[in-house]
Amino acid sequence: MKAILMSIRPQHLVNILNGKKTIELRKRFPSDFRGWVYLYCTKAKPYLIGYFGRYFITDYLDPEVKDGLVKNGLVVARVWVEKIDYVKNCDAEDIIFRSCLTLDEIQAYGFSVNLLAIEIAELAIFKKPKELGEFSVERYAEMPNGVFPCYEPIIKAPQSWQYVEVEE
Repeated sequence: MKAILMSIRPQHLVNILNGKKTIELRKRFPSDFRGWVYLYCTKAKPYLIGYFGRYFITDYLDPEVKDGLVKNGLVVARVWVEKIDYVKNCDAEDIIFRSCLTLDEIQAYGFSVNLLAIEIAELAIFKKPKELGEFSVERYAEMPNGVFPCYEPIIKAPQSWQYVEVEE
């Protein structure tokens, strides 16, 4: 099944996982896409910590924190995307509130760009986060008797997003 793998910084992902952020803003995204978007937590600081179903971020790791609690570098959840619209067509106050960003942050990110507002319809957090290698990308292999699709595991996270194949 075709889906999208999206990289998100920990400071934004924490708001999605805690149910506060219900709109993700992007400069580029397929506006006709409907389906599951898998959320990859980037490896950069701050650290995303999952603890008893709640999530928080920190710049420093306590030596007592076990590796299983740190979610950076993992696919931690998926969201169902049903509606995508241009920010200019949306209510500004609603976008600010639901994106968990300030007007200044939105303008700094997308000044003079047609930003897309990706509405999160359903959130599914994984009890056990997934590794990138559990996702594959479709490639085509040229053989003597034709060109055939093949699937390669993902080894590097996308800069922003990419299509992936997942088993349902």
